[in-house]
Amino acid sequence: MLSGHWQKLRRAGLYALGSLFAVILAFAITAVFLLLVGRDPVAVYTGIYQGAFGDSFSLSETLVAATPIMLCGLGVAIAQWLGMMNVGVEGQLYLGAIGATYVALHCPFSQSWQMLPLMLVAAAVCGAFWSFIPGLLKVTIGVSEVISTLLMNYVALLLVEFLIHGPWEDPNNVSWPQTAAFPACAELPHLFGTRVHLGIVFAIIIALLFAFLLPTTKIGFISRVIGSNPDAAEYAHYKVKRYQLWAMIISGAVAALAGFSQVSAIEGRLRSGLSPGYGYTGFLACWLARHNPIAVIIVSLLIGGLLSGADSLQLSAKLPFATVNILQGMIFFCLLASEQFINRLANSHIVVKDLKIENKKDPPSTVRGEA
Repeated sequence: MLSGHWQKLRRAGLYALGSLFAVILAFAITAVFLLLVGRDPVAVYTGIYQGAFGDSFSLSETLVAATPIMLCGLGVAIAQWLGMMNVGVEGQLYLGAIGATYVALHCPFSQSWQMLPLMLVAAAVCGAFWSFIPGLLKVTIGVSEVISTLLMNYVALLLVEFLIHGPWEDPNNVSWPQTAAFPACAELPHLFGTRVHLGIVFAIIIALLFAFLLPTTKIGFISRVIGSNPDAAEYAHYKVKRYQLWAMIISGAVAALAGFSQVSAIEGRLRSGLSPGYGYTGFLACWLARHNPIAVIIVSLLIGGLLSGADSLQLSAKLPFATVNILQGMIFFCLLASEQFINRLANSHIVVKDLKIENKKDPPSTVRGEA
């Protein structure tokens, strides 16, 4: 019992160190790139830090950037806990924005307590439907959810383009294609007089809820069994496919809340470019956090700081926003490499331990009569 617990702690420690090493290595490689283009890496990284956490305004902008990343990262984590790879949270974010926009533009409510809950429900339903499709294809005919969710991202983007250029286009707009502005009752409340909004509270509540459910409830136990060994779960007569389908549905609903919060609290209307890749960044945050809900919140804050700092970096160091995209790509690449290394290290340790146990159980036999 204690040995098994120690093995889990050891593996968790290895993964945590691997994530930390991956981030450090990514910063080091990016520093070499900056030196090659004639920039001082220390000055660039200092500028990113100042732009992200240097004052109260920078911190509030970091929280604004981190909020959709948190929700998308939690969406990825929920699917991953049951062995499903949801790469489509970007598209589910856009579907959530579409659902919220429909309610804001077409429902004749005048009070926030009527409008906002209905917008939230519509967003969650649309996101859940968008993730239900690849989930159903996976559990019924075995279509890879990685490919189907990824491809559906582009369908969602094109659907938004159709709506803002067609039936939902603002007739008074003569420049950028977008919908009409939302009524005041459709605006998600902001906190402390900043642009930080109620979406961050949604993310924290969801993270705490799943952090409690996973280790303490029967559903959490079944989810962990299915995620770690679906064959053993089938043998134990758990309804693996049903659980996996529900995981995809809930995953899409959570990611859709990012779209709802963006159109309601930040944009005030639906337009193209609503997300600069929050879904993909949330995927990165989830993997850096090793699918831990509380760690997703923390990692999302750090990545939100990178995005917020990149805005000031364009002014202070005259570097393009793509610099941070390069850094994020290097982090993800180094993370994948470290994960492969740690998996091999952990598996080799288990094999060596099993061999030692077998050698102790089965000592070499002796033959009588030999000299």
